[in-house]
Amino acid sequence: MPASGRVLEDSIRLSKIRKTKLTLYIVQAVMLVALGFILVFVLGGATLKPHLYLPFDSFLAVVVLLLLIICIESFFFRILEIRFARSTSARHLMAKNSIKRSLIIAIVAGIAVVILGVPSMVGGIESTGSRTLSLSTHADPPSFFSSDSFALTKTAEVKVLSTRVVQVYLLDEEIFSQYYYSEDSMTLMYSYRLNRDPGSYIVNQELTIAIPNEAGHKKYYLVLNDMDNPGTSATATIERDLSGTFTGVMTLLLIALVVTNIAWVAYLVPIERKYSSGSIYK
Repeated sequence: MPASGRVLEDSIRLSKIRKTKLTLYIVQAVMLVALGFILVFVLGGATLKPHLYLPFDSFLAVVVLLLLIICIESFFFRILEIRFARSTSARHLMAKNSIKRSLIIAIVAGIAVVILGVPSMVGGIESTGSRTLSLSTHADPPSFFSSDSFALTKTAEVKVLSTRVVQVYLLDEEIFSQYYYSEDSMTLMYSYRLNRDPGSYIVNQELTIAIPNEAGHKKYYLVLNDMDNPGTSATATIERDLSGTFTGVMTLLLIALVVTNIAWVAYLVPIERKYSSGSIYK
């Protein structure tokens, strides 16, 4: 085949490769939107009222997974593009740009792995979501949620401190709203409390209340009963944990993303050097 015919054929193949790649990326973008809707609104139980709740933790893990798949696909397409490129300079530039892009992705993913994988880093993130509440019979009971609005952190436990013996009841929003302002409300609060075990509601200087998280985004109230020592107040510290999706699945996907891109760079370096001598790009 004449050289001009070979160049034309390679140009046609290169154009088809790029069109196929673009089509595949568009399809995957549509899939991402559909999966996001299913994970957030169908499976995640997202709500807009009465409280905003959009669980993005699983969706972000899917985003990282899709990014990993796109990276692997782009490696395959780049190999074909380099093969059918019309000049040495074009091959060199393709390899060089791919190396830069993969290094950036590997560095960003590596930083994310360090943040999510190092206990001190995770502890620092979790501490920013913790807050302290005051409990007193002279003020309305404080409230908190089982998770933040985007399910990035979850309330693991509540630590209650008091100088004297008091009782603290954990109530969900429905029970609290229905019975707190009724007659004999404290008896009802005691009967409907979620912390049922005797050792989980009596505060003798310090008490830790475990928070159920299976309900997703739920509002809770802490009701103080000072019948043993009238006038005694207490403080409650809300302890939050980072979503298990981040510290588990997403961390593994990010590590895979780092390894994949570093391996791709190692594959491309000899190719980039091979075509660099005859390239007009430096």
